[in-house]
Formats: sequence, structure tokens, C-alpha cells
Amino acid sequence: MFNFDLNILIWAAIVFIAITAQVLFGTVRVIVMVKGQRAIAIMIGFFEAGIGLANIIFVISNAVKSGINFFIILFYALGFSAGLLLGMIISQKISRDILSVNIITKSPTTDMEDLLRKKKFGVTCYSGSGMEGDIKVLQVVCNKNNLAKLKKYVRSIDREAMVTSHVIEGLSGGYLYNIKSRI
Repeated sequence: MFNFDLNILIWAAIVFIAITAQVLFGTVRVIVMVKGQRAIAIMIGFFEAGIGLANIIFVISNAVKSGINFFIILFYALGFSAGLLLGMIISQKISRDILSVNIITKSPTTDMEDLLRKKKFGVTCYSGSGMEGDIKVLQVVCNKNNLAKLKKYVRSIDREAMVTSHVIEGLSGGYLYNIKSRI
């Protein structure tokens, strides 16, 4: 189970690279599939399946020949995790999702909307009433990559503000933070 030599290390590295690629392809495939790019998703799925099948065949045949080796299992698990991490990073980089963000605050002041406007976010403000009295609803449209920054600004003014977001489809016109006119 703990046999170790250079050959095992080389094969463990190959398993690591293969499973990393498989999981990375899977993550990207799901992203493009959700965005409706079927042909690209099918091509990526083809390579993902090929890599996955080759990896499974290698791991099982190696286990049959040499017994189960701890290093192959370890590198498989590390590769899977690395593939997830890389997939998330790439997802953030290629994501061009535009969000509608609603911020619900009990604060009657204009501090939050003033700060967000100062930071170049377009803000639309509504007054309303909630379960515990008067509220303000601030609506901001921004790129998904700017959501964390927006939340940080909101929390700096009101730590108890409720922040919700959803993806917008078919947007046209308006003022968008840090988004060039490509819509």
C-alpha cells in the first residue's frame, strides 16, 4: 500500500494532472452549458469523458497489477481538489454575469447610497415598510465580479443589511459599475 519509487511518483503525477484536467473541463462545461452554448459544452464533455475514462482505466488496472497504492489515491484526491480550485478561479475570470443586487436596510440615512455612488455604483433607492417598520431598498446593477466589493461597502455602513442578488438576462441601457458599453 505504501510502495514508493520513482515510477509510482511519475504515475501519481500523471493521475494528478489528468484528474485536474477532467474536473476543470467539467466545471467549464457546466458554465458554458448554463450559458446556452451547447456545441462548446458537447466538445468539452467529449474531452472530459475521454480523460476521465483513461484515468479510471489506469487507476483500476494499476490497482489490479500492483495493489492499491496510497500515493496514487492521494494524488487523485489532490488533483480533484486542484481541478475544483482552478475551475472556480476560471469561472470567476470568464463570468460576465450581470447581477441585480437588492440591499434592504433599516437605516434612514443616505450614507450607504452616497458611499455606493461615490464608489461609482449606480443606485436606485425605494422606500418601504417591513415587518419591523420603515426600510430602504437600494437596487444596484453590477458585474458578478464586483459583488464582493459591493458587499464590503454595504457592511461598512450597515452590518445587518440584507443583500440579495440574481442574474439579469436581456439588459439594455442604464448605468453599470465598471462595465464598458458592450450591451
